[in-house]
Amino acid sequence: MSLMGSNVTVTVCSMAIWVILTRFLGVAGFGLYSAIIVVPVMVIGFTQLGIRRSAIYHIGNKLLPEDHIVSALFLLLLWTSMLSIIICGFVYFFSESQPFDPLIIVLVLLTIPLLLTNVYAGGVFLGKEDIRSASIVNAGPTLLTLLLTVVFVWWMNMSALGAFIAIFLANLVMFFVTYRIIIVQFRYSITWKYHEGIMKSMIKLGVVNAIAIFIMQLNYRLDILMLKKLSTLEEVGYYSLAMQIAEQLWHIPYAIESIVLSRSANTTDDKFVHRTVASIFRVSLLIGLAGGVIIFLIAPWLVPAVFGQEFAKSVIMIQLVLPGVLILLGFRILNSRLTGMGKPQIAIYTFLPALLINFILNLFLIPRYGGIGAAWSTNVSYALGSVIFVIIYSRMVGMPLKDIFAYRASDFIFFRDIKKIFGWKPLT
Repeated sequence: MSLMGSNVTVTVCSMAIWVILTRFLGVAGFGLYSAIIVVPVMVIGFTQLGIRRSAIYHIGNKLLPEDHIVSALFLLLLWTSMLSIIICGFVYFFSESQPFDPLIIVLVLLTIPLLLTNVYAGGVFLGKEDIRSASIVNAGPTLLTLLLTVVFVWWMNMSALGAFIAIFLANLVMFFVTYRIIIVQFRYSITWKYHEGIMKSMIKLGVVNAIAIFIMQLNYRLDILMLKKLSTLEEVGYYSLAMQIAEQLWHIPYAIESIVLSRSANTTDDKFVHRTVASIFRVSLLIGLAGGVIIFLIAPWLVPAVFGQEFAKSVIMIQLVLPGVLILLGFRILNSRLTGMGKPQIAIYTFLPALLINFILNLFLIPRYGGIGAAWSTNVSYALGSVIFVIIYSRMVGMPLKDIFAYRASDFIFFRDIKKIFGWKPLT
């Protein structure tokens, strides 16, 4: 509930940021902004080497000294930051399409180490099952970005440059917050000693995580990159907004998968966790379905009213891509279980073919249908990858498919007992 609350904060703040950016940047400007921001998102997804999840696994297992693990994380932070900056700089420098403002690129590159700090810190907090600090790291950057976007984009009218200044300053503030929690609150003794055994163990597991995350991130963002190449910035703007709205359904698995990862790394009762995760999977699909229906129905009113009539074309893209987003919701929850067990490679086996299908379909559909074609490609790709994954998951954990999908009365105990969580008492 704590992480869900922070995710709701992220959703509300993100929505407000999009409203400001779409209103002040226009369709083409928002498309350009999306084209710039997608590069570090994808690169960091790979170059972070899956260290966040590796940190959860190693700290949760309690087999190694935490001071040594955190010290190793700081060294890895330096290495992965430099690698990310080099790759992103190379991509921007050799971009064939719209020329990018050099000052914006500098801000983006300087933001990368700050983003990675928050990512790694989240792994430490979840590994220790410190949900409060994890929630702060989760919601803090977006909340601060909203406040600073109001200042630099709305009040000072600095356009796209103001948007990236806001992102940089927000993550800079959170960098100092997370550093204080780690050093002052947890009192870790950080050294720059190279702990060879820990580094190798974290990187070995992390690299597999990184490949899995990169493939999934590429599947999520390949459409935007190909739209930018095969279509127009306007189509990029329409589709980017559509995906950002539809993907709000993922705040359900974002909150749950973090807890499943943490508890999986901290528990020895595998059978109990398997049953619990299956129950969470079933209930989350129902919640996601209800949320998807709501988004489908209100999108025709919401988009023109909030983002402007010029974004009305995003509505059909939102409605088309919702089935794929809903299907992937279940995958993310089950995948968090296998990742917590130290088996992230399963996501690679299942989503690599899906990525190839996504690429091929985009080649044929985007030139003809633009963002609508990208939405159809996304649905097929997400469905293919998720179906294959669930079948493999069933065999990996020894749970028949019917047991994974069959609803039980016990699935809804959470809703019955939610009043106990908040201490609610019946009126007398």
